[in-house]
Amino acid sequence: MDSQSLIRLDSVSKFFDIHIQRKLPSKRTSSTMDGFDSLKKYTYPALNNISLDIKKGDWIGVIGKNGSGKSTLMKVLSGIHTPEKGTVDINGSVLPFFGADEILHPEGTVKDSILVKAIQVGLPKNEALKIYNNIILFSELEDFTSQKIKFLSSGMKTRLMLGLMLNINADIYLFDEIPATTDMLFQEKVMNRILKLKQLQKTALIISHNMEEIKKYCEKSILLNDGEIVSFDRTDNILKLYAEN
Repeated sequence: MDSQSLIRLDSVSKFFDIHIQRKLPSKRTSSTMDGFDSLKKYTYPALNNISLDIKKGDWIGVIGKNGSGKSTLMKVLSGIHTPEKGTVDINGSVLPFFGADEILHPEGTVKDSILVKAIQVGLPKNEALKIYNNIILFSELEDFTSQKIKFLSSGMKTRLMLGLMLNINADIYLFDEIPATTDMLFQEKVMNRILKLKQLQKTALIISHNMEEIKKYCEKSILLNDGEIVSFDRTDNILKLYAEN
């Protein structure tokens, strides 16, 4: 891998087995059916022969219609999914954001969630404790540190996840949508922190259906369709191509 490359995918494919309903012969009787006869397995190519080279400091938008493979790509990069074909080389620590409900355990407390997430991305416990207060202050949850996640409002969970994402030091940040908050002052704080990450030459991939957000943060973008890369180019060119399809 090039010394400046943080992410390299070479001919990566990821398949999922799905089951679809097939039409049964009209004369079959219920006595001969076991409940599974009508299911037919189909192997779906969520990613098909993907190759990418992303360098330190790149901020890449990932766009495409629903089902195009965007989230699968992010989960392959984060190590959640293992590809059936091809190679994935990551040179650095990865911090993925897939939404509060997917990551935060409902029975854990706010404090537990912060420490667990920090340790998951490779921080020793003493380092996790050092950034704990920064995350709490950023998230504006000083009065809720002992509260279980399941009792937080959706806005509180969003602020906590953004606090985790934007205050833990990583080399690569993966955003499957950057959630908006109703609090404009907090949203401005989030935007300023994202811009600081860019200034620090961090690397990020951002899935978004908000094209203004993609234009603001990402110089280059990937357009996916049916698990394949249609184009990887400057964001303005990608957005024009996306609008034409």
